[in-house]
Amino acid sequence: MLAGSSDYMGAAIAAEGNMPVYKIGYLIKQRRTELGITQEDLADGICAVTTLSRIENGERLPSKSHFEMLLQRLGVSDIVFYTHVDKNTLYLHELKFKIRSLIGQAQFDEARELLADYSSKADLSLRFEKQFVSLCSTLCDEGSFSLDERLAKLVEALCLTCPRYNDGVIPNLLSYEEIILLNNIAICYQDMGDYDRAISILSHIKKLYESGIVNREECLRTQSMILYNLSKNFGITGRYDECIETCDLGIKIACETGRCGCLSDLYYNRAWSLSKRMLPGDMEKAEADTRKAIFTAVAMDNKEAVEHYKKFYAKTFPQLNLLLNYDIWTIT
Repeated sequence: MLAGSSDYMGAAIAAEGNMPVYKIGYLIKQRRTELGITQEDLADGICAVTTLSRIENGERLPSKSHFEMLLQRLGVSDIVFYTHVDKNTLYLHELKFKIRSLIGQAQFDEARELLADYSSKADLSLRFEKQFVSLCSTLCDEGSFSLDERLAKLVEALCLTCPRYNDGVIPNLLSYEEIILLNNIAICYQDMGDYDRAISILSHIKKLYESGIVNREECLRTQSMILYNLSKNFGITGRYDECIETCDLGIKIACETGRCGCLSDLYYNRAWSLSKRMLPGDMEKAEADTRKAIFTAVAMDNKEAVEHYKKFYAKTFPQLNLLLNYDIWTIT
């Protein structure tokens, strides 16, 4: 949770004893006011402004989905609010986590099975549930779609809660699912060769992280992935300084937090841009970064990445290629 964000809940409890309706409204209103966010911006794509006003005034208790989306957009972790839920809600919450993990590991068959179970138990009349299912279905079956089809499906899912996106408006308040959707939309543009548009979307998310609105815990789930994809697009377009700067930040965050899923990729992207920039000392740094990328990929048991980085090393530093004969580079 953001520094001090736990104080909101404490203040809410102190303000009105054990009345949950007022506690929830107090929390939302105080956080929104502190960030200088209007009710219109916060409610956009989630609920009517009048509904949010009633929630904030303690006249209405939000649904679980509304509450989760509002908190995520305000940068407050919703995890602490799962201590008192019914059995089905808790089951769906855990199932959602498993589905995300399987997709992240490219285990799409297993993810599809769990997603079918999720779809049968969730209320798909809610746009947030429908958005999650649509996103996961698209990611599981992305190989079955053309780039245009995949992009259209992702945009359609995003517009369920961000209706102004079709007008070219990227929201300043985003939930976890909306960040994942925008990241995948950016990848579609990258694959189409529209790097400027991909950079625009990913830079917007990066600025959102830097604004402090996104909860630190939520940042860690997606930040290194966003920085990796942004650095890749900077590198492809020859913006080597920006690529290196973005990799520096991503590597720093990964090393400080232990969230290392994209660490080897960030080392590699930095090495690649250093080798292209060719300022004094860049090649020495690039060689060291490539070795770090290989070491990290070995530690993560990522065979494909190891082979890719080894080929880059052999091509870029042929005079040092004997290093690649060491057994430590090999995953058995």
